Amino acid sequence: MSKYYLFTGCLIPTRLPFLEASSRFVLDRLGIDHEDLPDAACCVEPIGLRTMAADTWLASAARMLAIAEEGGRDILTLCNGCYMSLKEASHVLEDRAVRARVNEVLRSIGREYRGGTEVRHFPGIIGERENEVRQAVTRPVGLKLVSHPGCHMLRPSGVLGIDRSFRPEVLDRIASWTGAAMVRGEEWPSCCGGGLSGIAEELSSQLLAEPSRHHLASGAEAILTPCPFCFVQFDIKQKGGLPVLHLAELLALAMGAAPERIGMQYHRNKFSL
Repeated sequence: MSKYYLFTGCLIPTRLPFLEASSRFVLDRLGIDHEDLPDAACCVEPIGLRTMAADTWLASAARMLAIAEEGGRDILTLCNGCYMSLKEASHVLEDRAVRARVNEVLRSIGREYRGGTEVRHFPGIIGERENEVRQAVTRPVGLKLVSHPGCHMLRPSGVLGIDRSFRPEVLDRIASWTGAAMVRGEEWPSCCGGGLSGIAEELSSQLLAEPSRHHLASGAEAILTPCPFCFVQFDIKQKGGLPVLHLAELLALAMGAAPERIGMQYHRNKFSL
C-alpha cells in the first residue's frame, strides 16, 4: 500500500503537538497520502501495560491493525514506542493460531484481522525517498548534528527492520540530504531513560546522563532524534547539555517552514537557527 493511516500516539498530540505539525508539513510537502487512523487508541506502549497484560496489548493492537486493513491503508507511526508496539504485534500475529485466538476477542466488537496491514515508521518511509526529499529542500540547514535514534527504532532489529543496532546510519543519511553536517554518534546507542520517566526518576536520570555526555563531547550543535520520548528527555531533563531537534522539525525547516509555524518556540532548550 502507498496510502497510510497516521498514528500519532498519545505523547505527541497531548504534550508535543508541534512535532505533529512538523510531521504533517513534511508528509504534505512530499505528497505522502495520509489520513488519521479512525477510532485510534493507545498502542499499549512496550514498557508499561504490555509487560503486565500481553493479551490486552495484542488484542488492542490487533483491533487497530484490523481498522487499517478494513480501510485499505497501512499504518504510519510518528513515535518510536508506538512503532515498536504495533510492529511487534503484527509480527506476533503472523502466527495463524495466535491470530485466530485474538480474532475470537475481536469478534465481540465485529472486527477481524487477516494479517494484511503493514506498520511503517516516519524515518523508515522518509529514508526511502532521497530524491523527493532533496527536491523539496529549499533552505538547507547548516547545523552540526549528532543523531540519537532511540531504542525502539533499532531493537529488536530483526523485527523493526529500519536500521542496524550497531552504528545506525539512517538518521545521518536523511539529515545529510537537508544540508546538515553529522558527527559520529554512539556506536551502540544507549537508552535515554525516557521509558522510566515517572516510574523510576533516579534511574531515568542516570540513564540519560550517558548519552548526554557523549553528545555534548561530540562537538555537535544539537541532538537529532525521531523519538518523542527521547525528545522530552533531552529537551526538558538534560542538564547543561545540547538542544534537541526532532527529525520532522529538521526536514520541515529545510523544506521552508518558518520556525514559528512548526512550533520551535515551544522548545525548552532553545537554539538559534
